[in-house]
Amino acid sequence: MTPDIQHAKFIEQLGDANEKRMATVLQTLESRIAAIVASAPTKAGKLFDLEWAIAARQDILIQIRTLFLAESTAVVNDYSKASESLRLMLGEYGDFVGVSEDVVRALKRQSFQGFEAIASRFLNEIADEVYQNTLTGRTAADSITSLRQKINGVFAASDKVEVARLVDIANAGGKAAEDAIKSLHSIFAADKLGNNMRRYSTQIVHDSLMQFDASIAIQLGKESGAEAYKYYGSTITDTREFCRKHAGKTYTEEEIRQIWQGDWAGKAPGDPFIVRGGYNCRHHFRPVFTE
Repeated sequence: MTPDIQHAKFIEQLGDANEKRMATVLQTLESRIAAIVASAPTKAGKLFDLEWAIAARQDILIQIRTLFLAESTAVVNDYSKASESLRLMLGEYGDFVGVSEDVVRALKRQSFQGFEAIASRFLNEIADEVYQNTLTGRTAADSITSLRQKINGVFAASDKVEVARLVDIANAGGKAAEDAIKSLHSIFAADKLGNNMRRYSTQIVHDSLMQFDASIAIQLGKESGAEAYKYYGSTITDTREFCRKHAGKTYTEEEIRQIWQGDWAGKAPGDPFIVRGGYNCRHHFRPVFTE
């Protein structure tokens, strides 16, 4: 296995581990939010106390900070491992100047801002739903179910045995997980769009790591006078046709910017060296020197 493919595998493993960490913390957050609503004063099982609903926002904020944002900080701090792996890999292909700690810190901070944006968005959505449910007198039980799905979507906890079984299979990963997720979507038809905290968190856990890695690789390439860049990485079942076509090939910067002007499914806005094949892309650019 070549050094660049070894690095790509390392980044994938780090990303997968971070996704599992985030999934675990979101399950805990779901339970804590459910407990907050379960503690609300009710009449005949229905929410009614608007003063409690307003105060609940602070309790929700505390849980998001101590769970989601704390874990996000730990995830971003682990990006130093990606930086070190990249440095070792590039050292196999040439003499590269090192990236400064100031740059690494700045990139980490930029990555963390994405997690902060998710925290802010879902704090507002969850707190607003708690208030609206209280205003309309929705039952606490229905409110808890709705809020669980707002956090984890089809992966939300359930007292239904079959749903709980499917969630366990889905969380385990693998081919069986794909079938389980399809079944869960058929049960929770309203969740097909996936507009929940878990969906956005999973995407940013992956994309922020990949973009952190890409930012350092391209900066080192430019500082070292790279003449071209190789597009590399693993190919999986749902790899985009665009990435299949270009993986393993080497292009000049001018060629890359020309090629990446095209359109394809899943293309993301931004610099091609950073966004690469688009959302959830597993491919990288590395600097190449010719004699």
